[in-house]
Amino acid sequence: MRAEERSRVTDLVCEAPVVEGRSIRLGYAARAGDVTVHEFTETIELPGTLDGVPDAVQVPLLRLLSLAASLSYFKAFAPTSIAVPGGLTERERDFLVGLLRHGMGEFAYVNDLPEVFDTPVVAPSLADPAPVPAPEQASSRFLVAVGGGKDSIVSIEALRSAGLEIGLFAVNSYAPIIRTAEVAGIALETVQRRLDPTLFQLNAEGAPNGHVPVTAVNSLLAVLTAAALGFDTVVFSNEASSSYGNVEWHGRVVNHQWSKSLEFESLLRGCLPPGAPAYLSLLRPLTELRIARRFAEHVDYHPVFTSCNRAFKLQETDRTSWCADCPKCRFVFLCLAPFLSQEQLLAIFGGRDMFADESQLEGFRELLGLDGLLKPFECVGEPDECRVALSLLREHPDWKDHPFVHRPELVGVSASATEREAVFAFGEGAHHLPPLLEDIARAV
Repeated sequence: MRAEERSRVTDLVCEAPVVEGRSIRLGYAARAGDVTVHEFTETIELPGTLDGVPDAVQVPLLRLLSLAASLSYFKAFAPTSIAVPGGLTERERDFLVGLLRHGMGEFAYVNDLPEVFDTPVVAPSLADPAPVPAPEQASSRFLVAVGGGKDSIVSIEALRSAGLEIGLFAVNSYAPIIRTAEVAGIALETVQRRLDPTLFQLNAEGAPNGHVPVTAVNSLLAVLTAAALGFDTVVFSNEASSSYGNVEWHGRVVNHQWSKSLEFESLLRGCLPPGAPAYLSLLRPLTELRIARRFAEHVDYHPVFTSCNRAFKLQETDRTSWCADCPKCRFVFLCLAPFLSQEQLLAIFGGRDMFADESQLEGFRELLGLDGLLKPFECVGEPDECRVALSLLREHPDWKDHPFVHRPELVGVSASATEREAVFAFGEGAHHLPPLLEDIARAV
């Protein structure tokens, strides 16, 4: 897309969602004044209809979904305004502004567009519905979001061991997710989300591209699916380190994982209408390293899980379980190593020893936060966790003599007993877990 064409766009217009059976259509238009330059239609297929969901629940959820999904199209024309002709309530406006100021931080940083933080939101003000107290009842059916990685597997097994009724949820179908559900032996409810193909064409022509807070979209799709299928609680598996940012820029902390953070979780919970399924993260009070320690025990899942983004490429021919050459692969290798033998860990990564690969050293130094290197823009843990993991490797019978842990560049990297204790501690109060789920999380 030519720069002059993009600069003509004055606003991205969010149209009202349309529901037909199990299908949802989200419409957007890029306008130059009164002239529509591009139109987009995103389609979503739920695993069940919303026929039995009251309008007072269904309509606000669809409106929030439309706002979250709009950012995939907004970024092609940024900076510009976002217009919602149908109006926004105060909570909806706060939700969209939060997504722009925090969820689009990495996009703004990578494209050097600090104006995105102050994107104008043009919409008439609507009154928030009068609060209607939801009936007090204990959660009984839990819909667990599955991404194919270790965290959701730990949640599945923790909830299962407590004897709770659970179902699994995913957006689009990928092999690690399907295989995880098969090992768990639990039905997987899948939402199909299809972005408008025009967006990919614009990206190919040079439109700004980059990270959007996709977990915000997936979270709302999970809540809608739960409402449609009769689940009363949506469980994600976002952990404590997802609230840790990557870099300070233009007076803001840019966090690749913001839509997985406690701040986002709190924002969404405050916007959900009364009667909607509850939304929370079971692993919020735990660190990645504590979760990895538990995951190491779930050996049946070791051959099927992955955290590598290449497993989720749009083109099936581009997919692989572990590329063994990206921040996520390095992080998982490092945080699982203290809790597995060399044989077990190398079996997960197809026999590849990432510690023995000279080309990986700089990437491991990034994870450790050495010499002012930035935490990678990926879903990885905090530098403190990585330093503790490295310290534990020096005491592990299978790893203590590995050349990697004695490299001159890493010799001074260590973690004190206090730092170790902090990494494995339970985050008191930094969560939204009711007592039952808090007890389950503490047992992880």
